[in-house]
Amino acid sequence: MALLFGALFCTSSQAQLVFAVSLDQGPSALMAQRVLLEAYRQLGISLRFEALPNPRIVGGVNAGSIDGVDFRIANTQLGDLQKIAVPIAYEELVVFSTGKRFKVAGYHSLQAYSIGYLSGAKIFEEKLKGMHIDAAPNLESLFNKLDAGRTDVAVDARASYCKARKLGLNKVIILEPSLEKILAYHWLSKRHENLMPKVEGVLKKMKQDDAIRKIQEEVWQEFNAHCGA
Repeated sequence: MALLFGALFCTSSQAQLVFAVSLDQGPSALMAQRVLLEAYRQLGISLRFEALPNPRIVGGVNAGSIDGVDFRIANTQLGDLQKIAVPIAYEELVVFSTGKRFKVAGYHSLQAYSIGYLSGAKIFEEKLKGMHIDAAPNLESLFNKLDAGRTDVAVDARASYCKARKLGLNKVIILEPSLEKILAYHWLSKRHENLMPKVEGVLKKMKQDDAIRKIQEEVWQEFNAHCGA
């Protein structure tokens, strides 16, 4: 992932906006950053992305050292940041299995099974409440439990399939369709209030021109090639 991510950083000597990004650079992050690089290029603004743990992002925004974040989901609470109302990335949540085969029809279709998920994943804790769930501390543990039959299925982002492949767990498959597709948005500091409508206008045009979708597809193709999928 380092090669993919490294290509996203601008080093222009011009004035830049600095956007915080998460430490985990999966496909959704790469989608967002490439879309933003193009959108702000059209506005004549260069960008720098700074990887920060979540607790430091709000502090950086309040201190003026961070101008926004690359992307977060719609209901994220980010203090002095405002959402640009055009989705630029997404995360697909899916069901992983080894021996079980069934058509996924929402979370309720998992009720008959023991379900592995990553500890701290609030969305799964809420959606799977009352079901037989088993938290894992990391992806390796999640997939190893599934492969060993300690859980019937597992739930996580589609991109996590790459981890199962790298672990050599060839029995792990994705059951279709996805559980849900979560849209993600760019957020800017309120001190850039005058810039917000311009950014939103460019992103709307990119959406209409299908440019955002094309960037997203390119990122997935590169990610899958890197993963060996």
